[in-house]
Amino acid sequence: MHAESQETTLSSCSSSSSSSSPSCSACVVPLAFSPVQGTVTVPFSAGWNRRYRDASGENLITSLEIIPLRFTNLEWTDVEARFDRLAYTKNGTEPVIKWSDFSFCIAKLKLLLYIIVFPSNFVAMQQTPEFANEILRALRGRSEWKVDITKNELRDYWHRMAGSVDSRIQLFFYMCDRNFDGKIDEIDMKQTILGSASANKLSMTHEEAQEYAASIMEFLDTKKRGYLEVTNPHKDDLYHEPMSKNEVRFRSYWRRAWIVLFWLLICAVLFTWKFIQYSHRPAFQVMGYCLSTAKGAAETLKLNMALILLPVSRNTVTWLRKKRWLSSIIPFNDNINFHKLIACGIVVGVILHGGTHLACDFPRIAGCDRVLFQQTLASGFGHQQPTYMQILATKEVATGIAMVILMAIAFPLATKWARRQSTLLPRSVRHVAGYNTFWYSHHLFVFVYALLFVHGMFLFLTNNPFEKTTWMYIAVPVLLYAGERIYRVVRSGIYEIKNLTPSLYPGKVLSLKMQKPEGFRYRAGMYMFVQCPEISPFEWHPFSLTSGPADDFLSVHIRALGDWTYRLYGIFQEEMLGAAKGFPKVYIDGPYGASSQDYVKYDVVLLIGLGIGATPFISIIRDVANNAQKAEFDQVAGSVCKIPKGPLKAYLYWVTREQISFEWFRDVITEISKIYLKQPVIEMHNFLSSVYQEGDGRSAILSVIQALHYARTGIDIISKTPMWTHYSRPDWFNVFSKLARRHPGERIGVFYCGSLLLGKELEGLCTTFSYRTNTRFVFHKEHF
Repeated sequence: MHAESQETTLSSCSSSSSSSSPSCSACVVPLAFSPVQGTVTVPFSAGWNRRYRDASGENLITSLEIIPLRFTNLEWTDVEARFDRLAYTKNGTEPVIKWSDFSFCIAKLKLLLYIIVFPSNFVAMQQTPEFANEILRALRGRSEWKVDITKNELRDYWHRMAGSVDSRIQLFFYMCDRNFDGKIDEIDMKQTILGSASANKLSMTHEEAQEYAASIMEFLDTKKRGYLEVTNPHKDDLYHEPMSKNEVRFRSYWRRAWIVLFWLLICAVLFTWKFIQYSHRPAFQVMGYCLSTAKGAAETLKLNMALILLPVSRNTVTWLRKKRWLSSIIPFNDNINFHKLIACGIVVGVILHGGTHLACDFPRIAGCDRVLFQQTLASGFGHQQPTYMQILATKEVATGIAMVILMAIAFPLATKWARRQSTLLPRSVRHVAGYNTFWYSHHLFVFVYALLFVHGMFLFLTNNPFEKTTWMYIAVPVLLYAGERIYRVVRSGIYEIKNLTPSLYPGKVLSLKMQKPEGFRYRAGMYMFVQCPEISPFEWHPFSLTSGPADDFLSVHIRALGDWTYRLYGIFQEEMLGAAKGFPKVYIDGPYGASSQDYVKYDVVLLIGLGIGATPFISIIRDVANNAQKAEFDQVAGSVCKIPKGPLKAYLYWVTREQISFEWFRDVITEISKIYLKQPVIEMHNFLSSVYQEGDGRSAILSVIQALHYARTGIDIISKTPMWTHYSRPDWFNVFSKLARRHPGERIGVFYCGSLLLGKELEGLCTTFSYRTNTRFVFHKEHF
């Protein structure tokens, strides 16, 4: 679980040069690096024992020497300071520097590379603008290297230049590989020699460079292939053809994209169809394009009022996502986001439909010429031209206005600012907002759908029943959603809770452990709803299951962060302190699918939880551990048993600000630690962000005590478990870099539960490392 040693053993050949060796030369080739052995090895080993001779048979060179260049003490803070001096904002985006300023930012930098030189004349390659441009070209690729550089990009480049030996060798190989085909031929070698001579201020003609390049190729290309390439057994770790950003983004978001585009296309088709249809109606002579716009928007409203119920039909979504072929093309993990997107579509439709009717259509009906009215609209209004107020009093308009009022109440209260009582809201609004307000206000849509049905049956511009299609759109989704709600009520009554065992942890965390009801089957990563009638008979709140599917119990960990959870914690606290008569009644409903359950699709998973956000991953860790134990038991027993598909390696990074948080899952961590000693399928990394990072003088003594105690007892003084606790926050760039090196060419599922800010950073790193390495990182964020 500890980081692999980064120390490198350097083996060099003893060298000597004859008096006739050339007086001016400096040629370079990259060497291979073996991460397993931690040594630098010569990739072209067949050539080392050869003796290079000229045409007359004279010995020109008897050996070559490996010489490491030194790396200056240039820290990222120095590079960052130079960036800040030159940075400017372009078109309101994040600060950037010009590509030509890259040389200044890395000035005085000497790459730590291993080069082969003729030992008679060795001159270290000094930093020059031309050399810096070669580095930038190698880092970025020849297609886009002359573009502005952001700070994140510069930090990535610095890590690649100052990182491990293999990353620097890879970089130098890119510098030699002029056409980015993974091979170095004689032309590439010649250009590299000329560039090196120029960087070292040496005078060299093209003919001389050609001669030296030919000499090196003859010496090293023992198989006469006409090119050189890295022969590392882990070559793909060092060199590959990186994907473009667009390709990575396409692979990551194509399912979302096609669903959204398909939805937009259907909306556009319906709008256009109805727009054209009403542009040929007699009423168009009175109301014009306002009528066509209103009716086109109405058709999209019917569709969206039907679709918006499907993403929140949780049982149906959970059942559908089990179909692998279907979940491979439909992003069920984004069901709530799609629900919100459709809600935005409804808002746009309401504005277009209601706005054009109220501001344009109705005034034109009331004020049009009587003769024109009798010729076009009279039959729809009993052959009597109405006033504006009379139109507003009709069933069609009154029900429409009532729906708009109810939506105007429910929609704002459903935003994240209102649900979370954001401090950006006025105090008077914040006082009445919150999750409870959102939950109850959302039930106003029961009346909205009833009014929508009535509204669709009374249309004064048509008497054709086949054009009154509102019920056709909403009937099936409404029945499906209503059936789900009834099923949830029935199921929650069937799942009788027995042997409820509460536990209180520091930080106001309540753990509820209960006997698993008969027929309750779930997968790791799923969640369930919990209701406590003593608090509210209507409120159901989702919580991730922290028990494993193979366990005979269910458990959830609930942190008091809101009104409902505070009251639940308080009730159980009173009971456990002896102030109450018994445990309150608790109902459960579920299980329901979540993005975390997709972990079974990957052989390697990275689980990242902040604080209580680790809960969905505890179930996954339990499941992976149980499967590993079962596989070990079957292997010892000699039996053949089918093990459920799941990760072969799981990494859990848990970051918390309070030491008391480690008590929440102490038993699980201790159990997993024992399993890891037998079969290291799980790596857990705890980070306590409130402590200064390792190496800081303020935490130096603590680090010493921690190391001594761990060496003596095997127990970490911070977490009180066998799991070592790191200080400060993880360097996520290094975490992803290490995983990319450990698992070349694999797909790693990255699952995250925590703040949106870090989620965006992690998603960006997934994209970055997916197109800069041949390891693909697929990001999943937990949504309820």
